[in-house]
Amino acid sequence: MTTLPEPTPSPATSPTARRPARRVPARTVAGGRGIAVLLVLACLAILAPFTASFNYQARVDWQSAVNVRDEIAARNIQRGAMQLSLLLFEIQRLVFNQKQFRDMMGTMDITQVAPYLMSVFGTTDGAQGLGDLVGIDTTALSGLAVQGGSFEYRVSAESGKINVNCLAKQAKAGEKDNAAGRVVETLEALMSPTLYDPLFEEEKSDAQYYTRTDIIRALADYVDDDRNRFDIIKLRSGSAAENDRYGELFDPYIPRNARLDSIEELHLVAGIDDDWMAAFGQELTVYGGCKVNLNFASAEQIALVIRHSVSATDRWKTEADNFMLKTMPLANYVVDMREFNLFEKLDDFKQLVMTPDEFVNPMMMLGQDPSASQQLPRIPEGIEVRVKPPKNEEDNYGALQEVATVSAERIYRVELITTVGAVNKRLIAVYDMQYARSQSQGKGAWMHVRED
Repeated sequence: MTTLPEPTPSPATSPTARRPARRVPARTVAGGRGIAVLLVLACLAILAPFTASFNYQARVDWQSAVNVRDEIAARNIQRGAMQLSLLLFEIQRLVFNQKQFRDMMGTMDITQVAPYLMSVFGTTDGAQGLGDLVGIDTTALSGLAVQGGSFEYRVSAESGKINVNCLAKQAKAGEKDNAAGRVVETLEALMSPTLYDPLFEEEKSDAQYYTRTDIIRALADYVDDDRNRFDIIKLRSGSAAENDRYGELFDPYIPRNARLDSIEELHLVAGIDDDWMAAFGQELTVYGGCKVNLNFASAEQIALVIRHSVSATDRWKTEADNFMLKTMPLANYVVDMREFNLFEKLDDFKQLVMTPDEFVNPMMMLGQDPSASQQLPRIPEGIEVRVKPPKNEEDNYGALQEVATVSAERIYRVELITTVGAVNKRLIAVYDMQYARSQSQGKGAWMHVRED
C-alpha cells in the first residue's frame, strides 16, 4: 500500500511561524529621543564650566610661566647692563679723566657717548645707528646685541642737579657763602613758570593748599638740623619755631632734620606729592657737593651763577625783567655750546659768556632746513663775569669760584628700561666713582639701586 507524504505546512499555519512585530507608538519614540537630548544638554551644561575653567586656568598658568621666564631674562639683562656700566665708568676714570687725553681731545664725559655705545648691546639695530653717527662700518658689532629682549640706557651726572641736602648748609649772619640760599633761589627759578600754576592751586591730600614759598620753606625745615622755621627772606633759619603738621596726620611721623638718603623721601615733605615730583624730581639729587658743575647744570642754575658772579658794569643785565630777557637766553646758549665740548676751567666759561659770538657750535646747523643753512642761530648778548673772589674783604661782589666748578664728575645716575616680551622693567642706580671699597681694592660702589 502506498503511503502519501504529509502535506508541508504553510508559513502562515506553521507553529514556528514568527509572530508579527509589535508596533511602538510614535509618541513613545519621540519622548525617548527628547529625554536623550535633555541628558546630553545636561551633561554639556555640567562639563562646559569645568572645561572653560580648565582652559582659562591653563592659559593663565602658561602666560604666568612665560612672564616669569621673561622677567628672569629681563633681570639678567639688567645685571649685564650694570656690569657694562662699570666698564664705562672705568673708561671715564682711566681715559677721559687723564690729562694726556684732555690735552689731545679736549674735555669729555662718559655721559656724552654712553647711550650710543650701550645701544650696540641694547638693540639689534644699535650698531647700525652708531655706525651712521660716526661714519664707519659697524656691521661686525651687530652680533653683540642681546637676544630675546632689549634695553634702553640712560646716564646723567648728579652734579648737574640741585642737591637738596645743601639746604642744611646755611650761612650765619655776615658770612658770604650760603649754599642753602643758592638752592632756594634755584628752586624758585625752577618753579616760577606759570605752566606749573595748577600744581599750587589744587588741594593736597592733607586738605591744605601750598604755595611755592610754602613748599620751599617746608623742604628747608625738613632737611636742616634745627627746629627753627626757615626764613625765606634771610635765606636761613629764623627765630620762630617750626610749625609742621606731621604729627597730626593719620600716620604721624617727625621731620628728618638731617641729610636725606634718597630723593624718594621728599614725598614726606608737606606739599610735595607725585605731581610735584613728576615735574621737578628729575632736577633734584641728594648726592654730591653744593657747588654748581657748569658742565652738567641746567640753564636755570647757570643763569643764577651768572647773576652771582656778574661784574658791576653788566649787573643791569641780570636784574628785574632783564634776567629773563638777557641772562636766561645766554644760559640756554651755554647749554647748547657745551654739548660737544665741555669746559676745562672756569676761564673757559667766562670767555663764552663774555663773547658768545666767538663760539658757534657747527653741530647746531644739523637738522635745519637747507634753505636756512646760511643763517646762524641767534647769538645772545654777552655778560662779563668774575672768576676769582676779591682779596679785600671790604669788596662785596661774587665770583665763579665761590659757587661753581668744572671738575670731573664723580657720581652718576643710571636708568635702565628693559623689555622682554610683555615684561617691562625699570632700574635706577647711583654709582660713586670715588667711594672707597672696604672689602676689596680700588674705588667705586653702587650707592643706591631701585628696581620697579
